[in-house]
Amino acid sequence: MEKKNEQIDSNIYDICVLIHNFVKMDVEYIDANNKSSFQLLFSDVPYTLKASRNETNLFMYDYLKDKHPNDYVYYTDSFQLNFLGIGLWKNNIYSGTIIVGPFLSNIPNEMFFSTITNLNQLQLEHKMQLRQYYKSITLLNAQEYKNIGYLIVNLVINPPINANALFPESNNLFNKKDDNELETEEFYSKIEVLYKLEKRILHAVQRGLKEEALKLMYYFQNDFNYRVPNNPLRVSKNISLSFNTILRLAAERGGVSAVFIHDLSDKFAVLIEKASNISDLEGIEVKMISEYCDLVKGQSTAGYSPIIRKSMNYINLNFHCSLSLDTLAKKVQISPFHLSRQFKKETNLTITEFINRKRISEAKFLIEHSNYSITDIALMVGFENISYFGAVFKKITNFTPTEYLNKTRS
Repeated sequence: MEKKNEQIDSNIYDICVLIHNFVKMDVEYIDANNKSSFQLLFSDVPYTLKASRNETNLFMYDYLKDKHPNDYVYYTDSFQLNFLGIGLWKNNIYSGTIIVGPFLSNIPNEMFFSTITNLNQLQLEHKMQLRQYYKSITLLNAQEYKNIGYLIVNLVINPPINANALFPESNNLFNKKDDNELETEEFYSKIEVLYKLEKRILHAVQRGLKEEALKLMYYFQNDFNYRVPNNPLRVSKNISLSFNTILRLAAERGGVSAVFIHDLSDKFAVLIEKASNISDLEGIEVKMISEYCDLVKGQSTAGYSPIIRKSMNYINLNFHCSLSLDTLAKKVQISPFHLSRQFKKETNLTITEFINRKRISEAKFLIEHSNYSITDIALMVGFENISYFGAVFKKITNFTPTEYLNKTRS
């Protein structure tokens, strides 16, 4: 907390402290002379952001001068930081501004940081500094910041009065709780919240809803260092491994074949064990959610009839082999005519189109992540005719294989 002016109106100060403690965000008061009178901070503002913060204060102060006392302003700066501003009036004279924030409206990702770095012409070291700072910033949706705005306007118009907490004695010994009991209750309350949040994350992954799962993950934070007090990295690795296990169960419930889940799960188990710090593990967990959601989106057969699920699973596992309608019909023990008609009805694709989409998807991955030649890749994903591979690739991606290769390497 930084207090700059000891002559500040105690009523205004009390309001700001109440807001600060309740919403868990920075609060700054700009006085009638357009000067920062005091700040209540949860973390130090990086030097890189100080000029922008001053510009925000000036803008909000001027903007609210001719507004109504019931108004508050929502402002986003060039660093994609959001602030709420509330004007103060005394005897109908504008006397200052309370500014609350920053807060975020979206989860920062690599593209987010690259955008603000380029927009503000920052050096690489500033990007790393901001990445750490943004981890400490509250994430709010539209309804949450509107509720906070409503609360602050009402506090300013109707200043709070002192309230006394009363603790009547009880004859019931079971109602008397010491500090240890209260701490235990608080601990278990947090655990309950975390498990509810975990269920929501898994439900989102099960449906392949990446954005929703990542947003929920932003709130999923807890300290389990009590399990192995002297080795927090080992604790974090164990938690990440457990998270990997429950994500694979979510993907299975989402209709993904165990074969695909096994490969992805094994990959992340290795990455987790190789991680050298907790920050790396946090990145791995975000990547796990993203890739498990993509797996559900791309490989789920949930919602299809048993025959079509069996056909899709066979294609997904044998796309690199010679496949035909007759071969597939024999494998699922149904007539080629009925299989073709039912497949088109449920997937809106012919079997050939489905096979080609799968093969091109795999070819794109190999082009992006290997050094194999285009000819080798075509053969590896099941195309015997290279010209046909090129034609199908172009039809599905709008690029020739060579154009796609140049695009990914540029």
